[in-house]
Amino acid sequence: MGALRPIQRTLLRDTAYAAVRDAIVLGELPPWDTPVRGALARVGLSRAPVRGALARVGEEGLVETEPQGSARVTSLDPRAVREAVVVVRAMHEPTARAAAYAWCAR
Repeated sequence: MGALRPIQRTLLRDTAYAAVRDAIVLGELPPWDTPVRGALARVGLSRAPVRGALARVGEEGLVETEPQGSARVTSLDPRAVREAVVVVRAMHEPTARAAAYAWCAR
């Protein structure tokens, strides 16, 4: 008889966070248009995981919360995007070169 594998536990706030982050990055929640809390409520999440997810996404600057408790997607700063591309390129280029070299050397 085989050994049982550990069961992955997923918190609803982590699921909500991933859903919001992915929807923002994919453009499904456009800036300043869609109230994020309402979008999460429509997919059946309760207040606690939504609050946790919005706090995390807010720390990343993807949403802004308002005094009434609502949250809206922020617009992207083109300068910040350009700076991020430079960093990502600097991180990925050496890895891609090493992988290509390793593949060609086999």
